[in-house]
Amino acid sequence: MGNVVALDEFRRALDRREERGPVVPRPEIRGAEIWGRDYRQLEAVVFGLLKVREIAAYHASLRAARHADGSGRAFDQLCLNALDAAYHVEDRGPARLKAAVKPLKEWLLDAMTEDNKRDMAWALVLVDLIEKSPSK
Repeated sequence: MGNVVALDEFRRALDRREERGPVVPRPEIRGAEIWGRDYRQLEAVVFGLLKVREIAAYHASLRAARHADGSGRAFDQLCLNALDAAYHVEDRGPARLKAAVKPLKEWLLDAMTEDNKRDMAWALVLVDLIEKSPSK
């Protein structure tokens, strides 16, 4: 009978775990991987924005900020706006890219805490590299 009780308790524990949703894995941040790219190339911009999104998603999931408030979708839209501006930087100019990146930086700065400042600083570095590289 003791096994049945333990099995029921195990099932309840699994149900509670599933209710919390999937856990986002901690992003791997490597300086060589970040500094070794040419952010004038679209491939590097895509890498940078996906890495920024990965960092933000990890820390947002820790704060449980990606629930029904839609903050994850809003952040994804900011990343897409920056990607679009980077893709069209030759046609529209670097001022448009700077304007598209500004809300992304503001979101990252607002989300920065004492616990996540190292990762968020890397995300800000990536956004700065994306913003400033096309003007060289």
